[in-house]
Order: sequence, then C-alpha cells, then structure tokens
Amino acid sequence: MVPTSSPTSLPPTLEPTANPTKLPTNGPTDVPTRSPTVHPTSQPTLKVNPQPTHECVWPEEKFSAITKGDLISGAHSAYHQIAVGGKLVNPSNSQMAIDDKVYGSSWKGKFNFNSGVEKINNLNDVPAIDYDHYEWLARNMKSSDINGKMVIAKNTGTDGSQNGCYDLYDFRSGGQGYDNGNTLVVFNTTDDICLTKTRDGRQFGPSVLAPFSKVTLTHAGFIDGTVIAREFTTVDGSYKGTELQLHGITYNGPIECIETSSPVSADEPKIAPKEKDGECNCEAGDNSDQTFRCGNNIYVCPNVEKVCSTQGRAKSKYYSLTQEECDVMKNVGIGEKCISLPQYGVKKGKTLGNRACYSNREDNGMSNDGNNCKFCKDSITPIFKN
Repeated sequence: MVPTSSPTSLPPTLEPTANPTKLPTNGPTDVPTRSPTVHPTSQPTLKVNPQPTHECVWPEEKFSAITKGDLISGAHSAYHQIAVGGKLVNPSNSQMAIDDKVYGSSWKGKFNFNSGVEKINNLNDVPAIDYDHYEWLARNMKSSDINGKMVIAKNTGTDGSQNGCYDLYDFRSGGQGYDNGNTLVVFNTTDDICLTKTRDGRQFGPSVLAPFSKVTLTHAGFIDGTVIAREFTTVDGSYKGTELQLHGITYNGPIECIETSSPVSADEPKIAPKEKDGECNCEAGDNSDQTFRCGNNIYVCPNVEKVCSTQGRAKSKYYSLTQEECDVMKNVGIGEKCISLPQYGVKKGKTLGNRACYSNREDNGMSNDGNNCKFCKDSITPIFKN
C-alpha cells in the first residue's frame, strides 16, 4: 500500500481505511491519543505530568544539615551527616570537624571529614534524601502537639521576636536548648529565616524544615536539631559562627498533614494572593468563617484550619470555638466585649480588636481592625489550648 500524499479532509471512516495514515510514529505513544479535534488547534498539545504523590511521613535519617543549594558554615563541629546540593564553604580560618559522612559537589575551606566525603552532582545522588518529599511536607504539614512532640507550621519567616529573628522561646516557651528531637518548625515560605539564641542565652533547640528559604544561624551557641533549607549559613556580616555546633538530633515525633484538593507547582510553595484594594468584606454580621482577636486571645471558628498570620501576637493563645460561640462572635463589633469561654477559664472583659474572615480553605483571610481592612498575605496553623 502507498500512503496518501496529504491528510484527508473527510471525517474518520467507520471502517479501517485502505491506506495507512501519513507519518506513523516511530514507536508506541506513552498514552492513548485523544479523539481528533473538529478543527486544528492553534498550538501543539502538551503532555501533562501528574504531580507525584508523597506520604505524610517524617524521614528518620540523621543529618545535621541538608541544603538544595550552598551551605556556608564557620561552625566548628557537626555531629551527623551533611548533604549539600551546591557548594560547601568554610569562610573562617578555623577547621570545621564533621563526625559523619559528607555529600557534596564541591568544598572549600578547612574541614576535617572524620567519616569521609562523597562527591555528588546533586541531592538526587544521596540515597537517603528525597528533597521533593521535604518540599511536599513543607506545603502539607500542619501544627500539632502530641504527647509533648510538637510541630509548628508557619507561612511566614519574618515574625520572630528578636527583630524578625526566631529564638527557642518563639516555639517552646521556657524550653531547653537540648531539644532531643521534640520540636519541628516548618516554614512554607520563600522568606529568609534567621535563628538566634534567647535573650537569656539559651541555644536554639528545634529542627527546622525550610526547603524554599535561606536560613541563617547566628550567635546561637548550637542548633540541637537538623536544618533542611534551600541555603544555610552561619555568616552574618563579620560574624562567621566559629563557636557554633550543628548537633543534628532530628525531630523524632509524629506528624500530621492536611488534605490537598488541588496540585501545587513543584517549583514554588503556595503563595498567598496579592493584596487588593476594595470594599471591606469582613464586618460584624458577616456569615463567613472567622477568627477574632480578644486581647491577646485568638478565638477560632470550627471550620478554620489556618489563621491570618498578622492577627496574633507573640504571646497569643488560640481557642477553638463551638459553632454556637462562633455565631455569637460574628455579631460582635470591633471594640465591643468578647464572649467568655468558661471551658478554657477565659473570662469576659476583653474587647474585640480584630476579626478575620475566610471565604474558603485556600484563602488566607481578610483582616479588619475597625480602621483598616486588607487581605492577609500569610496564614499559620494554630495550636489550640485545651
């Protein structure tokens, strides 16, 4: 048989054609072809790759640090493995001793690799690491407190109590520098993140998952947990961090994840919509799901999983409302008295200083303090008081 010289203009026949179609493929297609379109498309169709699925499981491998990009550290010691997708650099004149194995593409500076070093092209060459999984966890993990094992999930990296820097007390009030794997802080943001010691000198204890961010550890003495970040450094101006230690006692508790209804790009974390000017849609009498700031307390309606990040304060406590309590609070105006919550020991007397309204679970919320009404740029998962 001889192929036709040009495609036919007639619709497909009910029976096989006598002649083969023009330009058969060299091999089988990955998936069955779609039905032909009535008219030619203006652009070629593109193959859609489904989003990979991941399990809500925290990896147990012990690493002092994992970075997708560069790791620049003047710390004098690291107790466990280090994996660096970019450059490993010691900018100080002191030697950095690393007790466990090191994976990296290049290294510069003074190091003592006590368990050897293995050259890699990128993190995909390290058997124990799936960085895509860490990114998925950062987008999907939620705050929890289970038998003293605590996860704090955040959508911002700029609200630390020390001029934007975070210390131990931001996550563990009265906690210890030796955290022993009890605390994990998860940052779902591209913000730069700073970690430091408390004002009374306690070191930084929690593990940190910040796969989209650059993390700086400064004047902290040590970090007891592991750091997983896009980039990690101990350098801050002339400060090199030569007294620092990277313990790598990774979080060893349970985790919980949200249910995702739609895929998110593998290249970027979930970003809140840009603030828009317009009419305020969050006032007394609004029937949407809401949260309320009463003094330092944040009241949260039953269907709200994430709270506007600017609504709370450093010492805020979060309380879950019943639906009846929520409906009453929806009709309380800014400056009026909030209801008491006797089941939590919260007495009446605090006034409503701010409310936030949420149109759906993907919405970070609209905040109204009585003077200004604006969209929230980020949200956090609250840890409720019992």
